[in-house]
Amino acid sequence: MHAPLLPRIAVALGACCALDAARAETPSVSEPAALVESAPATATITEPELAGHLQFLSSDLMKGRDTASPEIRIASEYLATRLSTLGAEPVGDLDGDAPTYFAHFPLEFSTPEIEGTELTITIEQDDVTWEIAGKVKEDFILVPRNLAPGAVEAPVVFAGYGRTGTGDEPNDFDAVEVKDRIVLVLDGLPPGDEPEAEGRRNAQASGASSFTKLQAARDRGALALLVVHPFDSGDTRPYAESNPFALRMFGRRSMTLGASSNDGTPLLFLEDRLRDGIDEALTLSDDPATPRELESTRARFAFASTVELIEDRNVIGMFPGRDEELRREVVVYSAHYDHVGVINGEIHNGADDNGSGTSALLEVAQAIAEGERPRRSVAFLWVSGEEKGLLGSRWWSEHMTLPNGYEVVANINMDMVSRNDPNRVSITPSPEHPDYSTIIPAAVAALELEAMEADFDADQFYARTDSFNFARLGIPIIFFFAGVHDDYHRPGDDFEKADVGKAVRISRAAYRLGWAIAEADDRPQKIRPETESDADADEDAESKADAEAQAEPAGATHDH
Repeated sequence: MHAPLLPRIAVALGACCALDAARAETPSVSEPAALVESAPATATITEPELAGHLQFLSSDLMKGRDTASPEIRIASEYLATRLSTLGAEPVGDLDGDAPTYFAHFPLEFSTPEIEGTELTITIEQDDVTWEIAGKVKEDFILVPRNLAPGAVEAPVVFAGYGRTGTGDEPNDFDAVEVKDRIVLVLDGLPPGDEPEAEGRRNAQASGASSFTKLQAARDRGALALLVVHPFDSGDTRPYAESNPFALRMFGRRSMTLGASSNDGTPLLFLEDRLRDGIDEALTLSDDPATPRELESTRARFAFASTVELIEDRNVIGMFPGRDEELRREVVVYSAHYDHVGVINGEIHNGADDNGSGTSALLEVAQAIAEGERPRRSVAFLWVSGEEKGLLGSRWWSEHMTLPNGYEVVANINMDMVSRNDPNRVSITPSPEHPDYSTIIPAAVAALELEAMEADFDADQFYARTDSFNFARLGIPIIFFFAGVHDDYHRPGDDFEKADVGKAVRISRAAYRLGWAIAEADDRPQKIRPETESDADADEDAESKADAEAQAEPAGATHDH
């Protein structure tokens, strides 16, 4: 999506004072954009230097810079050495009393195992004990992600269809106590309550999605959620056939953040054999929509997984701002420096993804170091684990290593900036995105000074790169992205195919942008998206003013 970026349109003459007041809440977009031309050290960002960084980082010697590999450790030393040479202050973890350039984060390799992953439901009725046992793959399936190995045992409650309505709509999770219980629900919604439109998004909105039910159960302290087909559903497709992805994860090693992240609530889909055994003992099918306690009914779920705890590290340094007050506000540049390593014996060098962004940040750091310091502080953060799920940036955003009293006011992220059209680059958020901010007009102005044009066609990638972990905390962000290509995550993503000149121009624009943000009077602020009613101000000014007055502008600060 490519849309022109225009300043907010002034209200038409004759619009009421209430509309003018509402418009006044919108932050000015002009100051950072006016400052980008003043950035003093763009000339220090050069092709030979960026090419040198990129050629080394994407060489076969680095074996694809896989997360937590020996080669990613070499890359981190390279980055830290450059920061030290440039005079950046280390603001990572402490070594004794001295800060370092490294911010470590825990990782966990886990391999879920079919053998030992079991479910047993025990029911006592009229002096008769029913034991309904099943094994994963044969009798139930689950997605074995973010789960700690071990067993959980608790009473079972029945929550009907697990409806999650609000207000006057029925909510089955509020009709029965689910805290510290294992909850049994029927799949979907009761007959007659199904949403008219089809599709996954509509199912989630209506409460029919099993993951919506899981969230409701988790929020209320449930220990696990068991989902079965409705009793009157007739011939149904086994869950193992309709969800083969879940079973393929067993026996395969995956990486997550450390043990503290394994706090997921198990979601099990029980095949009809187990459902029918439960119903034979409890006759739930007589009244399937009514939540209720299940006397003398307990379940034990055991999850088997082998676990290896390791760690990796981000790299961070900071250049303090020159203003005694504003230096506590920090503009953070970020790029992930990991890639996918060696796959099937082939090195995936990751020159564009993301040797280009990594090298670009080194050049921007040099410009900040050699030019006049802006008023705010500027930090440079290289994160690992992006390819495994934005792990390094997630950990750092939740465990920031900045000095006490310092806060992040903006994030500029660069990921894959050396391919495709040499004169265009995609940026997100777009003017239509809810996180659109005063950063974006300044970025467009900075790109124009480098004879580049911004495309607003990357919102679909907004949550797929490290800037998202800043955005979810309310911090205004921008993501520079030159787009995917045929060598994406393939062995052909090599240095020889990189457009170093394009990466340099984007680097200069990013430097201009960061310097302007750090120099401006005001920190970045979000801008409410334009709406159709904005264009009709003179026709319905009063109603628009009321609507805008009720919509509180999104904040741009993040307090630690």
